[in-house]
Amino acid sequence: MERLNRIVGHLGSAGVEAKECRSLRLPLALRDIKHKLHLPTYKMRMMQEELFKEMDKGLEGKEWTSVLMLPSFVMRREVRAKSGVYFALDLGGTNFRVLKLTLKDSKVIDAKQSKYKIPLEHVVGGTSDGLFGFIADSVAKFIDGSDVANPPLGFTFSFPMKKASLNSGILVRWTKSFNTKGVVGKDVCALLKEQFAKKGINMGVTAVLNDTVGTLVTDYFEDDRAMLGVIIGTGFNVAYWERVRNIPKYMRENPNADPNATMCINMEVGNFDSPHKKVLKYVSNEWDEMVDAASPNKGLGLVEKMVSGLYMGEIARYALLELKQKGLIAGLNGALENKNGFPAWHLSGCLEADDNVLSGVKNLLKNNYGVQTTLEERTHIRHVCDWVVIRSARLAATIIGSVVLKAGYEWDCTVAIDGSVFEKTPNYPLLLQEGFKDLFGSQPYNIRCVLTKDGSGIGAALSAALMSK
Repeated sequence: MERLNRIVGHLGSAGVEAKECRSLRLPLALRDIKHKLHLPTYKMRMMQEELFKEMDKGLEGKEWTSVLMLPSFVMRREVRAKSGVYFALDLGGTNFRVLKLTLKDSKVIDAKQSKYKIPLEHVVGGTSDGLFGFIADSVAKFIDGSDVANPPLGFTFSFPMKKASLNSGILVRWTKSFNTKGVVGKDVCALLKEQFAKKGINMGVTAVLNDTVGTLVTDYFEDDRAMLGVIIGTGFNVAYWERVRNIPKYMRENPNADPNATMCINMEVGNFDSPHKKVLKYVSNEWDEMVDAASPNKGLGLVEKMVSGLYMGEIARYALLELKQKGLIAGLNGALENKNGFPAWHLSGCLEADDNVLSGVKNLLKNNYGVQTTLEERTHIRHVCDWVVIRSARLAATIIGSVVLKAGYEWDCTVAIDGSVFEKTPNYPLLLQEGFKDLFGSQPYNIRCVLTKDGSGIGAALSAALMSK
């Protein structure tokens, strides 16, 4: 490819017409972009082999691993006839939610919720008292003086936690641009309990979990074949049911635990192969490196940065900027030169079903960037967006399919998935299935991916119900 580019460059310097040079450079540039974003099957299997090793090390707990494999203490139990009122708190992004669910025979018959935008000063450089004080104030507004007597409460805290019990969670590190001070290394349930006490709120945490665990539990209440919970949205993560006997680090700390019980494991798999890149060095490209360098957690979450919606738009922006710099597209009024100038929802919009002149893409670019584009430009932009999404889906399929296979669920498995990328990106579920097909090859499998909404909210309340007496 480099040799061909040099030849075209020589033609240009030799006086070949610019239009003729462009007709040669354009397909080469597009082929180069497609190549950089292509994930062939043999690389998927390289990733699978390394992931198996990292999972084993994470479950053993005796040496460093990029995949934490965190015990959630949420156990797989028969869903009995649960009835009553359950609360949930959901902290995982810039909005915080409080929910109240009423269950009858394990079915949700009533749900109320309120959403509160977290002030930026609590997210970036704020303090633990500020953040958890805001949470407690929000809960106080929600219950509005109602007499609540320590009801079962599930707390979705969608950040890496180390847990010693069902209702404790020590923050390992912040992700998603949070960097509130005084929380890393602390028990978030204890911090919340302290603020509840200050506000006179008679509530305590029954179960603290992340959104991935909540997604699995949500679908498990409907389908006992639900074996994995997955988030493919702003972030990327997987949780799954694992036999306790296969979790040596948990058995060492809980010698009386039932080895035949099944626990949900929060993998924190978005950090796979980070920062060492044993196999990701064969998958990533210079745009991934630029995205990582500009992120607040450089060197960490490298798979998440190639899969999730928070970063897909940036990868596409860098690829499109390369086309512009080569004079092959006109650009987007300076947006391609600015960080987050091409958000993921515009990427998805460029992939919506369209007519033969791509009027939808034309209107999206005109309305959001004020540019007039040719059909050729729109076609190239759409291709780049497509290649970014295909790679995201194939990476996700590699991780999900590998976990299914490692856990022995490939014969009959429902994968519960929440997140805007899975829900709103055109053809993403189909691309996942195509990825499974390549990964499994001739090996039989039966994996169903289902959209499971609001695992972070409803799932937290259902987890409290599942684990309460």
